[in-house]
Amino acid sequence: MKKPKTAAFDAVMPVHSFEADKVIFRDGRVAVGFAVEPAEMESWTEDDYNSFQTALLGALRPLPTGTIVQKTDIYYDRPYREDKTQQTYFEGKMNKHFFERLVLFQKSYLFISFAPVDVKPTKTNAVNALVTRAGEALVKNPFGSLLQTLELAESAALELVQAVRDLGGVEFARLASEEIRGLYRQYFNLNFDGQPTRQEREIANEIGTLAVGENKVNVVSMVGQGSDAYPAVRNGYGVTAPMLFPLTHVLQCPHVLTQALLIQHTKQALGSLDTDRKLNNSLAILATQDNHLRAAEVEEFTAEVRAENKQIVSLHLSVMLWDTNDTNRRENVERVTAAFRAMFGTESVVEGHLVLPLFFGLLPGNGWQVPDRWLTTTADRASCYFHWTATYKTDAVGEYLTDRFRNLVQVNLFNTSLDNQNALVIGPSGSGKSYTFGNLIVQRFEKGARQIIMDVGGTYRNVLQSLNGADFVNTYFEYDPANPIEFNPFLVPREGETGPWLYTDEKTNFHLALLAALWKGSKDTGLDKSERAILSRFLIEYYALLNESDRLGQTDEERPNMESFFRFVQAYDVEMMRPVREPHEGQEPDPRDGQRRKYQKDMKYIDMHQFFLVLSQYVTGGRYEKVLNADRDVDLSEYRLICFDLAKVQADPDLYPVVAMLITELSLDLFRKFPDAVKYIALDEAWTMLSGVLAEFIESMYRTIRKTNGSVTIITQGIHEITSSKIGSAVINNSSTKIILRHINPDSLAQLQAPLGLTGHEMDLIKSVRATDQLREFFIKQGGKAKVYALEASPQLDAILTSKPVERNHLNQLVKFYQQHQRTLKLDKNGQPVLKDGLPQYKTTVVQRLDYAVDQFVEDKQKGALRR
Repeated sequence: MKKPKTAAFDAVMPVHSFEADKVIFRDGRVAVGFAVEPAEMESWTEDDYNSFQTALLGALRPLPTGTIVQKTDIYYDRPYREDKTQQTYFEGKMNKHFFERLVLFQKSYLFISFAPVDVKPTKTNAVNALVTRAGEALVKNPFGSLLQTLELAESAALELVQAVRDLGGVEFARLASEEIRGLYRQYFNLNFDGQPTRQEREIANEIGTLAVGENKVNVVSMVGQGSDAYPAVRNGYGVTAPMLFPLTHVLQCPHVLTQALLIQHTKQALGSLDTDRKLNNSLAILATQDNHLRAAEVEEFTAEVRAENKQIVSLHLSVMLWDTNDTNRRENVERVTAAFRAMFGTESVVEGHLVLPLFFGLLPGNGWQVPDRWLTTTADRASCYFHWTATYKTDAVGEYLTDRFRNLVQVNLFNTSLDNQNALVIGPSGSGKSYTFGNLIVQRFEKGARQIIMDVGGTYRNVLQSLNGADFVNTYFEYDPANPIEFNPFLVPREGETGPWLYTDEKTNFHLALLAALWKGSKDTGLDKSERAILSRFLIEYYALLNESDRLGQTDEERPNMESFFRFVQAYDVEMMRPVREPHEGQEPDPRDGQRRKYQKDMKYIDMHQFFLVLSQYVTGGRYEKVLNADRDVDLSEYRLICFDLAKVQADPDLYPVVAMLITELSLDLFRKFPDAVKYIALDEAWTMLSGVLAEFIESMYRTIRKTNGSVTIITQGIHEITSSKIGSAVINNSSTKIILRHINPDSLAQLQAPLGLTGHEMDLIKSVRATDQLREFFIKQGGKAKVYALEASPQLDAILTSKPVERNHLNQLVKFYQQHQRTLKLDKNGQPVLKDGLPQYKTTVVQRLDYAVDQFVEDKQKGALRR
């Protein structure tokens, strides 16, 4: 048996040395490398693609003949996230859910290599579209003009990159020598997730493949251009994408995608092509049909180049694949050839004996040594075979979602760089609103944020019950008119424990909105200017009287509440409506007569009889006497997740706006107590809050909540519920984040564009949203950036988000079962034990072990043992 030839790796390594962050190859060529941070997928419009191509074509013009622009995109598998030592329960389960799954990562590089300046580049045979390999050129001393070549490479490479830098968000970072060394070690070991320090894997040539250690390698090369070429096309989702998209991250397997173009001397190439055409014409009698077709193609090509002053280049495109499993590798090869065909019928070939030289020639920056796989074309057409996109970047903080390819990413939905942190969520019935927003609630809860949810119909009951456990009864309020929550909106802060009541303009505005809701009910009119002025006077006088009574030591005065305010206004009205008498001669005038005259004059602008009649429902003997007269206001500061379900009160047109406003103001008061915490108010099915007297109050909250480090989110089924409100435009303009769920109805989808100011490209993204068994996609626009994300929950998170009654009931039973009673020592304000009869006192609390309940639920579900 013939012994196979072997060689030391250093003997075949094409790199001679590194100099000033440049690669010097053995044939004298010099390459400059850049790491590329591509634009995010589906972020460019067709105009963006055209603009980038125009800039690139302009940058190619001045490059010397023989220059190769080589872009390398490396796609490799690795677990998306590493396990963290400290994780909350659901975060840990989510990480485990994704941790065990390999996902595709991408690294992109751009290398520009230059021929030695004193060596005339080998002529390209434009007729056969082949490039002579550098190894066949006899160069006596390839390093004779190295200094000049190094200078040329530095200036020309930087000039090219500068021309396209930051266009569409594409960024370039110059690679240092050690970074290039590291990339080359990764390349030759096919180990892009690690940092090999040497050549760890043996490279062996085999028939039709190449072996690199345990991996078998195939290369698929383009051998014929497609019928058309465009900078941008529509991808499988109907969204604008690069023409090359089938070979990018869409090809979900490890591969190296190489795109390279070689700058030809256009005049010389045209001369060669003209000679070929003349030769074919002179042999017309002997020529075959193929020769005639070739002559016609050459004539059409040269005419186009001359007429439009185009630049001639040579183009190379190839995909290198590797796998340890032969079956998987063969399947991936078939997928690649199909992907080539998808680009307007582009022809490709699965390489045989050229795999080894191609493996070395495809080394980033070494494209000159790529053998026999170059096609002559124009620069504008060649540039269509380049792409500058990648999957989504992840934010440093935020909620966990996935991209279209189920890669886990963080999305910062509380982005303080935007004008506000408010959001608008629109999703028709059945689109998964509760599942999607419930996921956000859970993640924010585990991050320590404060959340108040206003719901209609128990949408988030299961989430609250699961997360709050034994505190559920203190944090989930189903407002029942028969047994209402008792509020006291008239209690305002005091200066110290017994100082004067601090009545601010902010509270005045709230009380005016509340009185409008009490008095006007569901009418759209609200208070006019005269009524606001008169009621403001009542409120200011009321708190002035309270403070004066406190100052004089009249401690029997009532604490502020609705009853007290009502009685004050009644008494004030009686006093002011007394007849004004002209004083007799020598008689002192009544000092209040001036006030009475003004008051009685003003009364023509307000119907006090109606005011007292309506508000009497909220004092002793009235229908709603308990609603506004609590001894103390509701204090929920101990809890971070609270939900008010207003389903039972929504049908009452008088009480609903009052309760909704009280809860909202309660939320804002709670937020003011924690200025540094991140806080969210979510209004689900909130369309009823966007009309009538509530509208102005909600608009004010939308405009000002950011000052408290807070965010308000309105969740609704359709855009009409927003646009039909008089504050609809204010809500939209003050929501920097728009979340659009899947719309099946084309009519409701079309209604989104104008009110939300969506572009045609953004509408394409919304139309592309899909729902599968594995994930639900949805559209998010933050500021000027729009993307499609997906939601994929771990089995544990899915357990508390599910809307299936059987699953909900089973989990609720487990939640109640896994409770522990814990005794803890009672402590006083100074942290000392509380004693009674000389003995320390204890308190018993219920500790909810949600993790036990959910783990048991997942196990039961997998066994098919859910309780019915």
